[in-house]
Parts: sequence; structure tokens; C-alpha cells
Amino acid sequence: MMNARLKTFCLLAVSCLFFSATCFSSERDDLQWFRGNTHTHTLWSDGDDLPESAADWYKSHGYHFLVLSDHNILSRGEKWKTLRADQALPVLAKAEKRWGKGHVETRLIDGKKQVRLMELDEVRELLEEPGKFIMIEGLEMTTDPSGYSVHTNPMNISALLEVEKNSDRTVQEELALHESLVHRHEHKTGNPVFWQANHPNFKFAITGEQLAAARGLEGVEIMNSSSNCFNLGDGRRPSVERIWDIANTIRLEREGLPPIYGTATDDTHDYHIGDYVMNAPGTSWVMVQASELTANAITAAMQEGQFYATTGVILSKLVFDERNRRLTVEVEEQAGVNYRIEFKGSLKNASLEFEPVDDVIDNKGLAHPVTGHYPDAGIGMTFHETEGLKAAYQLSGDELYVRAVIHSDAPPYFKYDEYSDLEQKAWTQPVGWRD
Repeated sequence: MMNARLKTFCLLAVSCLFFSATCFSSERDDLQWFRGNTHTHTLWSDGDDLPESAADWYKSHGYHFLVLSDHNILSRGEKWKTLRADQALPVLAKAEKRWGKGHVETRLIDGKKQVRLMELDEVRELLEEPGKFIMIEGLEMTTDPSGYSVHTNPMNISALLEVEKNSDRTVQEELALHESLVHRHEHKTGNPVFWQANHPNFKFAITGEQLAAARGLEGVEIMNSSSNCFNLGDGRRPSVERIWDIANTIRLEREGLPPIYGTATDDTHDYHIGDYVMNAPGTSWVMVQASELTANAITAAMQEGQFYATTGVILSKLVFDERNRRLTVEVEEQAGVNYRIEFKGSLKNASLEFEPVDDVIDNKGLAHPVTGHYPDAGIGMTFHETEGLKAAYQLSGDELYVRAVIHSDAPPYFKYDEYSDLEQKAWTQPVGWRD
């Protein structure tokens, strides 16, 4: 089933009109920037805190929206959770300090303490404020075809999308199944659903070619600050940002598909870890430009690529002028921090010839396909870079698409190996055209 964004793109391509992946402008009075996280876990699955405590952290730290995306479950119905011995004290103490004694319902079952988890509607009643903070319903669709870990997030749903586990499905078949469930739900409800692939390099589950072939895919996590996501690759397999460029070049150049947009997420699991920030909230997020703070408006804006991803760099200006084909970026300065703005993308007619890369065998003997080696320097190349707080790039007509990466020399949040240095930076979405 073809989603609305794909239909719109195809119509534009057939008409040979100028294609803009985004049409953002920080100078329009009817649009605002909203900060949000689209990948968050709680005690409803494998997170370590109550849903209301997780949401309260994000609200109190200046976020405007939050998606709870627990594994294969919505925050609906009665659910009691057994707390581990090391969880009970921090979970209950935090909630008591914030909302008082008796806020959390508890019981003992076979000598083990259980807590009743709030449903999403209860969390909304407790924390939502129109125009200030909202919750958007979502989940993480999690399956392991043939032992791989294919995880995707649909955002702005209103019913559980259940994926029957089947180890005989390939990764591509798994993505296609997720897509059919998502867009069937979108068609049924009439509400926009933003669908993204999560952490492609977690267990190296999804290649660039597989992302490119997922026709209705709208987003991919180019930064996931949870552990073992190998955002920078592992020396044998490429970074997620490189995979993103390869997938978008294939889609735009060969398949006639719209680009996949890049998100940054916390993938939060741990809320009681003090100064240790891996798996914790607040290191990776999206800034979405929309007309209002509602689930439909935020989701529709993300479907159109009206957002950027960041791990700490905030933009004071982000404008793509369609008529003059000019991308302008300006950074909100932090004292003592230096910035470098890099304009990247792929050239039209870049060669998609590639050299196969041998599968990598994991510690269980499972062979993981690897994104091919694309030697053409026109794929994911740097067109221009400059030091400073602001820069603009004038498209020449040779580019398939252009995006900006804003680097900073602010200290990384953490570094747990040579492939995980979490630089504070920002990524804008692809802009460009097709003849």
C-alpha cells in the first residue's frame, strides 16, 4: 500500500517538478520549533522507570513531546510489574518525592513487590499541557527474523500493531510486513503515522540496500545513543550516516522513491544511573517545525522532513529557499564552543556499482549481510564546509540532494569504544530536486 508521502513524491517526479524534501523556514510566524524524543522505554517493557517518571523527566528538561515506544506493547490496560530488588528503592523513592506517598499502587506477590503501571491516558492527564507538552502514542515493533534484530517505530498510532514472530522471514520481508501494518493503520484511521527503522547497526541487522528497498520507510535513526548501536560502524561495516547516504542515493537515483529522513533518539532504558549517560535520557533528539503542538501536526511535519536531528547543537536559523535553491544554516552559539558546517550529499548520476562485502559472522555463528562498498566519490560527498556560526550552500544543479552536518568541539557525552564517540552535532534533512 502506497502512503501519502510516497504518492505525493511520485506525482512530483512524473510532473518533473522541483522536489524539496523539506520546506522549512525559521522566519515564518505560523511555524514553531518543538523538541521531542521518538524512542523511549519504560517498565512497560525493558526500561527501568515508571512511564510517568520517564515523561516527567522529559517535560522538566524542556521537551515538548515524547513518544513511549515499548517493545510490542502499548501502555493500555492493567499491568503489574515485578520490580527487581535494585529497582524498587529508586523507582518508588523518585515517584514519592515527585507526587507524594500513595501515588504508586503496590502489592506483594510471592514475596516480590509489584507496581501497577499507569496507562498512557493517565500519564497524559497527569503531565500534558496544551501548547507545552504532549504524549504521542507509539511502540517499538521488535522481531528477530533468522536471528537478526529488526526493530521499527511507528509514531502516532492508536492500536497495537502485532507482528507474529517467524524465524523464516528475511530482513526485507520483515520490513515489508511492518510497513504493511503501519500503513494499513494509517489508512484506517486517517491520521499520519511516521515510521522509522531503529538502530540499523544494532547487531548489524539492516543494510543500506535493505533500507533503500523499504518503499514506505520515512525515517531511520542516524544517531541512537543507547549502547551497542555502532553509529560509527565497526571498521568493517560502515557508519549509519554512510548507510543513510547510500540508501537515499539508491532511492532517489534508481528507485524514484522519496528520501528517508534522519532521526536522533535516546532509546532510553536507564533513568537511575547518575552521571553515567549511556542509555539515559537527554543526549539525542529531534527538533520539529510545525504549526502547532499536536500529535497530528508533529507527525505530519516529520513525514515531510520538517525537522532536524541533534545531539546538542541547536539551530537559530534553518531555511531552504526552493526558488533560489539555497540552503542556509545558522547555529545558536554556546560560549566557548567552535562550529564547523559541512554541506554533504550525492551527485546526480553517481554510479551505484558496488563491490560486495563478505558477510560478518557473529559470536553465535550467524552471518550478517554488510552494506556494499560503493567506490563512487559522488555518494555522500562533502560539497563545501566552513568554520563559524552560519553558512549557506547554493545548489548548482549537479546535486541529487544536499544536507548539512553541523559539528562542534563541545566535549562528547560519552565514549565507550573507538566507534562510539558521541560528538555534539546536528544533521539537517536532504533537500534537492529531480529532473
